[in-house]
Amino acid sequence: MSKHRHGWPEAKKLCRLNQNDIAMAKSLGFGPDALVRARPDPKQKWKLPVKYWIHELHSERFGYVLGEQPLPAAPPSTPEEDEEAVRQYGEQLYWEDYWDRNRDDGPGRRQAVNPNKAATTTPDATLLRSMDRSEDRTFLSHVPNQKILRSKSEK
Repeated sequence: MSKHRHGWPEAKKLCRLNQNDIAMAKSLGFGPDALVRARPDPKQKWKLPVKYWIHELHSERFGYVLGEQPLPAAPPSTPEEDEEAVRQYGEQLYWEDYWDRNRDDGPGRRQAVNPNKAATTTPDATLLRSMDRSEDRTFLSHVPNQKILRSKSEK
């Protein structure tokens, strides 16, 4: 089994690299053979192409990528802008909390009941009616979980 040695021009062509990529690979300590061996197989979908792998490793180690322009620095903000941002953030938190506290959780949510008002407006027993279409009879419920069966003629 012979060992084939690759040169930088061949690695540049096989891995689709440019001069900046080669300089970054050299600064990371890679040789041309390592880059050629690191090329992903078509079955290796998870593996980055060598060019992007080199960029990722170089940015992790050195904090930048050769040839890429750094992002422009944000202009310094004025104290008025900072105060406005703080006010908007506080307002956002207030409304999120408000909507969380006043959210309707659906049919199972219990509302706070005034005991004086409840005694005067609600009858002692609740009356629920539903039709049983197969027998043409009505179900009456005076107490939860207790059903009394009456025919329509008894009403």
